[in-house]
Amino acid sequence: MTNIALKIACIPAYNEESHIERLVESAKKHVDQVVVCDDGSTDNTVHLAKKAGAIIISHPKNKGYGASIISLFDYARKNNAETMITLDGDGQHNPDQIPLLLNPLTQHNVDVVIGSRFLNQNTDTPGYRKRGIKIITSAANYGADLKVSDSQSGFRAYSKNAIDAIHPTEDGMSVSTEILLKISNKGLSLAEVPITISYDGDTSEHNPVQHGISVLANTLKYISIKHPLKFYGIPGLVLIVAGIVLGGLFLDAYLNKQAVFYGSLLGSVVLFLLGAILSVTAIILFSMANLIKDRN
Repeated sequence: MTNIALKIACIPAYNEESHIERLVESAKKHVDQVVVCDDGSTDNTVHLAKKAGAIIISHPKNKGYGASIISLFDYARKNNAETMITLDGDGQHNPDQIPLLLNPLTQHNVDVVIGSRFLNQNTDTPGYRKRGIKIITSAANYGADLKVSDSQSGFRAYSKNAIDAIHPTEDGMSVSTEILLKISNKGLSLAEVPITISYDGDTSEHNPVQHGISVLANTLKYISIKHPLKFYGIPGLVLIVAGIVLGGLFLDAYLNKQAVFYGSLLGSVVLFLLGAILSVTAIILFSMANLIKDRN
């Protein structure tokens, strides 16, 4: 049975037996349902989540954080949820802060609210993690034309309008950036609220360097799609000009019977061709993006 104005808390979880029961019990105080997407856990995550009163969505094998977010969005749409709150299953987020995210949705009709660890000056985010997130956030803001302080926060609240409009596709951790891009493309309103976060025991399952590089690479992919003329076109023009200049220097030396280096001629050709390829790529992606936008 589908409830009217259903408010759900959604928790992606992979081997989170040490946190999941407490998270579910705490989240239940603020929502109508708690839904846990078990991403192929091999421990007691499912048993403890059920014991605490959660509804379980199960993946037969581990697919990734983004795949869990996709399943949770699908559940929210299928059950006509009015509000959806996502929080990580690793114990970093405090479910008792859910009302902080819900307030802008209900009181100010905001579509998406992000809980930011960087709006609170007392955050204990480790230095290496903070620097990495700042870099990714800067790239995400550029790609999505937004101004958020914490693009990688998994503690978010979505209105029904946002739930219906956002259809994530990324299986991995870069889903957070993908959602920001979709928020921008759909013209959804966005706000941030300060939250606290716990890093006790460093709960992350991912190597921070590999994780950061992967998310940044995917963020750059979205930038290239959103701003192809800047991402490909400007470097392409620079390479073309550099190729022409280098070729001109070679030709000038050749005509004046000075010492010539045929390596510079090869370099000129390579630079010009690379620049031409990037420039054509920019034009094609720009045309495709505008065609898709017109159709929508």
